Amino acid sequence: MSRKRIALACVAVVVGVGSVVIPVAANAGEEDGLSAACRVADQATVWWASGEVSLANKGGRPVRDWTAEFDVSQGQVTLDNPWAYELRQDGKHVTVKPIADRADVAAKGNRAVKVGINPAGKGIPKITGCRVHGASGDGNDTGTNTAVPADSGSFVKDHTAVHLMWKPPVGGAEVVRYEVFQDGKQVKTVKGTMTDVEQLAPATRYSFKVRAVRADGRTTGFSKDIVLTTLAAPGQDKAKPVIPADLEATASGPYQASLRWRAATDDVAVTGYRLYRDGTKVQEADAKATSATVSGLTASTAYRFKVTAVDASGKESDPTREAQATTAAAPDGSGGTAAPGDFAATTATKQDGSVTQHYLNLTWSVPQGVGQITTYQVYLNGKPAQTFMWGTGDPVLPVPTTKGSREVLVGAHPGSTYTVKIRARLGDGTWGSFSRELTVKTGG
Repeated sequence: MSRKRIALACVAVVVGVGSVVIPVAANAGEEDGLSAACRVADQATVWWASGEVSLANKGGRPVRDWTAEFDVSQGQVTLDNPWAYELRQDGKHVTVKPIADRADVAAKGNRAVKVGINPAGKGIPKITGCRVHGASGDGNDTGTNTAVPADSGSFVKDHTAVHLMWKPPVGGAEVVRYEVFQDGKQVKTVKGTMTDVEQLAPATRYSFKVRAVRADGRTTGFSKDIVLTTLAAPGQDKAKPVIPADLEATASGPYQASLRWRAATDDVAVTGYRLYRDGTKVQEADAKATSATVSGLTASTAYRFKVTAVDASGKESDPTREAQATTAAAPDGSGGTAAPGDFAATTATKQDGSVTQHYLNLTWSVPQGVGQITTYQVYLNGKPAQTFMWGTGDPVLPVPTTKGSREVLVGAHPGSTYTVKIRARLGDGTWGSFSRELTVKTGG
């Protein structure tokens, strides 16, 4: 087995008539394999910045198991496409991974991961320390092979142990053993398709993955991450968390609010936070988070926010005192519309080998009087599905000024019904209102 080295270059991008790439840092590797470039657009402000991690696969096989990491100087980082990627932020360190098979990097192909950064007025953000990790292997059964072990019902046993179960990979030479990894480090080698991992810490989140070793010595790719949190020790978690302190809410333009609070404490461990808007839970935050951005608000509107802390046993603290924020007026003076107009959606198909792929063709009128719009976000069935960006890339895509159009891949799903709507990121970095929502059905 040979391990392919991974090359990574982190760059900043100035976007205008052309695209200028300025090297910031680079770790040279072999010419074969996966490489990445981290980019921040020059339209960035102290309230919002758009970023991109561009992956390029020089190899002859698709890459599924990859992890991109970088550090951000300030701000909360969010994904423009949470359907395909998982993002975790621990302080200034950010990790992005694909979800299942939704974000493979095709052989000799490319993939761009779009992110947004909310610096909350603290300065224009910078990205440093970029790196990427991928699977290893060679021959017909490389680490990018889709025939990998699959979780089949792993569960937490108690406060110090978990039970892992997986299905064997399909095809290839006979499997002789499995390698079990815990938080990126190999901890066990077993012959069967289940095992216990013990001597874990109570109330702690762990990430496991498994790969198979075949009789010819080659390895498969890793399974999807199996994420489990051990229980609190018996009698250990007696109380609910202490209330997070000093909640502050600040409007970030017409359509967002930034929340900040002091970390809560617990007799065992705080595992996360819940954010409430006008009495309704709207999102959650990681255990180490002390800030978050709430989007999708309406211009010129007053909102009330509260935050609670949650521990490993599921107990929720009392809420913080209420913090209020009133969003600014819409830049176009329309009272918060700033929505794409004349929105239309039709269906189409394309052949991908023997597979018929279905697409939605979207068209709209660009909102006027809100600054230059370079980014649009598409929602399918009420959830964010894809983000389009103009003014970036190679070659640079011209920014639409009156009419916009793009296609959205929905996959090999004939006769499926979707609701679709679109919104624009306005010139001040905030999201405008949604277009009208349409219902479409793929053919077949």
